Amino acid sequence: MKEFAKYIGVLVMLIGVAFLVIPFFMATTNNTNLIIGMVLVVEGLLGHIYVNNMKKGNIISNILWAIILLVVPFVIFFFSKKAAYSEKEIRAYN
Repeated sequence: MKEFAKYIGVLVMLIGVAFLVIPFFMATTNNTNLIIGMVLVVEGLLGHIYVNNMKKGNIISNILWAIILLVVPFVIFFFSKKAAYSEKEIRAYN
């Protein structure tokens, strides 16, 4: 189990690649599949770096990694949505 834990980031990256490859071969590629695949590949890469970083780290570095690994993708997409659509347009679709 200890050896498997070192490669969890690679496993997440492979799941992201599967999200990209399977729709490509089925000719059903859309933006949702591409975004999910991209996020999983990037998160897997960052997670692999975090897990295999041999420095112990203090509370501040752990908080920074938590922000990078979990919150940053959501914040980027949230502000992109706010920039792309007005509140009136969002209400029209909901």
